[in-house]
Amino acid sequence: MRITCPICQSKAVITSRDQQSIQVSNLYCSCTNTKGCGHTFVSTLAFSHTLNPPVNSTRELAASLLRMLPANERQQLLNI
Repeated sequence: MRITCPICQSKAVITSRDQQSIQVSNLYCSCTNTKGCGHTFVSTLAFSHTLNPPVNSTRELAASLLRMLPANERQQLLNI
């Protein structure tokens, strides 16, 4: 993961992390351009959304949907 200083656009390094929740962390960062900038700042890293769900979640969802169908419709799907 690349962090860029929002002031001078130089590379920055993460010096520590404070986990706010399972999906959100505050990243404490320092600009590597110590002579021209030296900025220290906090960036927030957060989970946004899933692109491809885990296999076990997909299977559980499919099984749950199948259980909700009437028996005859469920059997029709299983025979395909």
